[in-house]
Amino acid sequence: VHSHASKNVDDGIAGFDLGQKEEDNYFLLGEKGYHSLWDSKLYNFGNWEVRRYLLSNLRWWMEEYQFDGFRFDGITSMLYHHHGINVGFSGNYEEYFGMNTDVDACV
Repeated sequence: VHSHASKNVDDGIAGFDLGQKEEDNYFLLGEKGYHSLWDSKLYNFGNWEVRRYLLSNLRWWMEEYQFDGFRFDGITSMLYHHHGINVGFSGNYEEYFGMNTDVDACV
């Protein structure tokens, strides 16, 4: 899943963050790196290694299985700092493209 990962450090990439600077981590630190409804860790989309990891995963599926499209779940969680939790969208552009937008995830 490209929007979050298991927080279990024993079987997955959640244990890859080993005390380096936050900008070098695969996941965001603290509250901003945790999705309370999914009990999971959130990627640090500003990190080039995270982008490379996610893009290489997509490429693998395309080359290995000849996939020509993908379905992404949890996009609201990726695009907004509030992760869509307790937030409703009425159609006002300020709700979609305001200060709550996670620019790193959009790039």
